[in-house]
Amino acid sequence: MLATDEHAGLIATFYREAWGQATTAESVLSARRQAAAENVVAPGEAPPTAIVLEGSRVIGYCGSIPQRLWDGVAEHPAYWVKGLMVLPEYRGGPIGLLVVKELAKQLPRATSLVVAPAARRLFSALGWTDLGAVANFVRLLRPARAARRLDVAELGLGLPRWATAGVRVAQRTGLAGLAGVAGLALDLAAATTRRAGAPFAAGCAVHMPTRDEVDGVWRSARGALAAGPVRDGTYLRSRFGAETTAGDGASYAFVTARDGARLVGVAVVRRPKATSDPRLRGVRVATISDIVFPPERADIGLAVLHGVERTARAAGVDAILCTTSHRTLARLLRRQAYVRLAGNVHFLLRDTTAAARWPQDLQSWWLARGDGESDEVF
Repeated sequence: MLATDEHAGLIATFYREAWGQATTAESVLSARRQAAAENVVAPGEAPPTAIVLEGSRVIGYCGSIPQRLWDGVAEHPAYWVKGLMVLPEYRGGPIGLLVVKELAKQLPRATSLVVAPAARRLFSALGWTDLGAVANFVRLLRPARAARRLDVAELGLGLPRWATAGVRVAQRTGLAGLAGVAGLALDLAAATTRRAGAPFAAGCAVHMPTRDEVDGVWRSARGALAAGPVRDGTYLRSRFGAETTAGDGASYAFVTARDGARLVGVAVVRRPKATSDPRLRGVRVATISDIVFPPERADIGLAVLHGVERTARAAGVDAILCTTSHRTLARLLRRQAYVRLAGNVHFLLRDTTAAARWPQDLQSWWLARGDGESDEVF
């Protein structure tokens, strides 16, 4: 069934069982009220959440996040599907199918970012199209420190077995410290290729630019984009807030590129959490949660990426993570010495309407790590 306010207490118990979150009925109700107030698809309504009950116990759950999708010409209402979870003792049965099927009935147009193969198969069986894995790009700022600490096998980077073994040998023998020499070469290469962005003033602020300024950047960018979430001032301020503090002790910084006083590009950088993913073993990773600039203006993109790097270095970060599918941004990241890694997050799309024709080529979609609130990992 679809969840209502009356299920708040049951959902809070599910959150504690499934994710170990210290959730209460009051916090669930508060979140539903806030989501209803910010709902860009159906203003005033809480976004659909499907649950499966056994008696008075929630055993399956799947939520949604309202969004607007751009098809290269117009905007369309849609939802991100997020938070599919079944309690361990009920997995392997029909619960996941039931909860996703119920939610799908409410969402004629939806997208999702999915990792687990079983979940991808489930979504595909219910009409979602899997457009493939979104690539990860990593810029190492302190490669020697990262090389000494990381367990590359645990990170699931999709590296060949020989490469994983080689890293472990280097860590045991002390050769990992030589990565610092490679880091100097990467810094030099990045500095050389970003000279095109020199005319623009890159800065970092604790507050997001105004809604009108971000709207202007989005209008200048959208004409060259075939598909992706709408990234205007309303979206960015709703998603990341005007303030910098994220809910887990991490914080967002807002990197800008300006031509004189005019904003021409913006990025949202998530600083490392106070307590990071244990697989990182203390390596501090900043995330480019969102980035907006005219794709045809490589000079602006390079200026924004330069600002991101300066912001990350000032925060004592070891590496920067950028997740993207778009060919233009991927090309600029390579010019800035970002290394492409195999992605494991798949982008799925389902549209039962005939209002838009969506590209089936993942490289035509402008996606970001913060889409669907997927920047929570690091």
